[in-house]
Amino acid sequence: MDVPETRERSLPVPAPASRPTAPPLPQGPLQTARLVLRPWREDDIPAVFKICQDPDIQRWTTIPSPYEIGDAEWFVREFTPQGFATGDEATFAALVKETGRIAGAVGLGGIGRLSEGRGVRTAEIGYWANPETRGRGYITEAVREVVRWGFEDLELGRVTWQAFDGNAASRRVVEKLGFTIVGKQRGSHEHRGRRADMWLADVLPGELR
Repeated sequence: MDVPETRERSLPVPAPASRPTAPPLPQGPLQTARLVLRPWREDDIPAVFKICQDPDIQRWTTIPSPYEIGDAEWFVREFTPQGFATGDEATFAALVKETGRIAGAVGLGGIGRLSEGRGVRTAEIGYWANPETRGRGYITEAVREVVRWGFEDLELGRVTWQAFDGNAASRRVVEKLGFTIVGKQRGSHEHRGRRADMWLADVLPGELR
């Protein structure tokens, strides 16, 4: 699923006493040929607010709609640092090296949890793209690096992706990177007050392209 920001989903839930607390996550920065991926900073708030006015981001992700400046402040000041600190969510700002412009957000969620009944350490990739820098392959490049980091540095055994049925742009990204489309989860999610179908895909170590 694209980077989640809804308070209902993202507020921290205390771990059961029987489950050990995950260690904090390393915060990078990560680098590709064209991008730097780093934690979000206070001075990113105005740009996040502006980017998240984009109709496509509001249509296909779970960010609040309408999107207020307070939502951007919460995302930068609370949600993203808390994810790194609890070991469960690593959400990076992807910046173009040449210009310093934010190309998008890329995150891995659920890192601190084991898949129930299987013991395979799994995380879910999510992302959104700045409409001003779309079409240049930045998000594909950033997602590849974050998934690589998840496999090599965090020792994940599987990375999943979910998106609302119809989000073809998000699907193209993961298909380019070697994810397998598992199928459609019918009526599995609520979105803006309506039941919605979700696509599901995954990638295993050694399959990333």
